[in-house]
Amino acid sequence: MINIKALPTPTVLNTKTYEEILASNIDILKGVFSKRGIDWQPLDSDQYSLLTQAFSYRELYLRNEINEIVKQLLLAFCSGANLDHKVAENGIERLEGSNPYANYEFLLSSTLSVDYTIQAGIVLKDETTFYEAILLESITITAGTLKAIGLVELQEKISQSSVKTENITTSLPYVITAKSLEAFENGAETETDESLLNRYLISFADKSTAGAEETYKSLVLKSDRRVEDVKIIANTPGVVDIYYFSESADELMNTRILAYCNDKTERPLTDTVYAFEATPVEFSIDAVLKIYENQESGAIQIAAIKSLESGLKKIRKIGEIVTLSEINDFLKVEGVKEVVINSPLSNINVLENEIGICNAISITVAII
Repeated sequence: MINIKALPTPTVLNTKTYEEILASNIDILKGVFSKRGIDWQPLDSDQYSLLTQAFSYRELYLRNEINEIVKQLLLAFCSGANLDHKVAENGIERLEGSNPYANYEFLLSSTLSVDYTIQAGIVLKDETTFYEAILLESITITAGTLKAIGLVELQEKISQSSVKTENITTSLPYVITAKSLEAFENGAETETDESLLNRYLISFADKSTAGAEETYKSLVLKSDRRVEDVKIIANTPGVVDIYYFSESADELMNTRILAYCNDKTERPLTDTVYAFEATPVEFSIDAVLKIYENQESGAIQIAAIKSLESGLKKIRKIGEIVTLSEINDFLKVEGVKEVVINSPLSNINVLENEIGICNAISITVAII
């Protein structure tokens, strides 16, 4: 897949400095005066010089504004709604995200002599009535018992939420109360520009009917917004093993992936497809940042930790090793003279179906 961020700056973006624009405008004004027999020279006290400077600044701002507009027409630079329009040319839409869900307890006011089924789709709201949730699957409270547990889905595209939608607004024949047993989790935010652009670039493989690796990657990334990375392994002819990673992976994700990689419309009939969650290889990082005295050690420490967390997330790929040099680079922020890594002592090597996951970070500062 092409790295569009490495492409050279397009020549259509005609950028000039203020000094270049001013010199050009002065030459134009000199030409106008020359035609009238006037030898005009710019002086700071001259009103024409002030006007020329003002118009030069205006031209500079207009050029920058036009360049920004043009950039939004180019794939490497466009973002937001402009990116949505660009990728739509290839039939790609931004993934809206997915709804988080949680287990709820449904309690009868008194026992019944017969089984009672609470139908899927009943609506629950929070005390403010702003948030809404629905029961995903029908549940049955058996005769002689008072309660049953069901899965409730919050109707918001968000990764998680602590809101409690315990007020049943759907009319029911019996008095039933709902109680939240846990926070809503395993949802996903609306797709980011970076993720959408990546899907667009590999989506051209969707047009292949030969079951290319990029085709399977594209299908998996479309199946569930929460999927963060995909690895396709086909060591046996006709057998495709899909390994995926997500911090919120669950059985629903696995089901969605297999459903998207179906043999009716997406993949070759001869392929046998399996989907597995990538095996995590956990490691911890313990390092010391050496800095000179009279520096803001607390600010440097916070910046280093943020840089490390961000960097580790970017290189968190299935089958990719995590090197000590990468950890060192992430921690060596401005103000750090030297990074001493106490743990790990060597690179984190992973198999092709594994992924390195940092589960603990301890960063201290030492004055030198």
